[in-house]
Amino acid sequence: MSVVICKSRLAMFFCIEGGKTMGMPDVYDEIFDYADKYIKQNSVYSPVVLDSEPQEVNTFPSPLVVIQETDNPLVDEDLTKGDQQYQIEYEIKIYATDKGSVAKQIIIQELKKLVNDIFDVHYGMYRRACKPTPNADRDVDRLYMRFNAIIDKNKTIYRR
Repeated sequence: MSVVICKSRLAMFFCIEGGKTMGMPDVYDEIFDYADKYIKQNSVYSPVVLDSEPQEVNTFPSPLVVIQETDNPLVDEDLTKGDQQYQIEYEIKIYATDKGSVAKQIIIQELKKLVNDIFDVHYGMYRRACKPTPNADRDVDRLYMRFNAIIDKNKTIYRR
């Protein structure tokens, strides 16, 4: 998968090559696969990247990055419904515990930068949230991030 960066007077947009031509585009698998590879190749802390949170508390890996597409409503279309745009939204949750002599806050900061590199820099999405989230286990730090963008049926991601 490659990304083509284009600029116009109205918007900067990114196109994921190989897009569909009809209906709501499904880009989650492409974005997840790219994020999984990028994070694992660029992190020194060997994080686990999942599409949902583990159900078993005893098997909770650390560090952990959870990437979920949480919304994709239709936000604009022409009268023929031939040109439709959707607002995609991704939530990312990062969990970390101390790893040897490395503090969990350092691990969270590295993973936050990598996630931002993927969603903001690479795909051109807007970061709408980036905040620490309380966790029941005080040994675990948790960070919540949310990104969104507009996408059309050809998988062009618009940054507005």
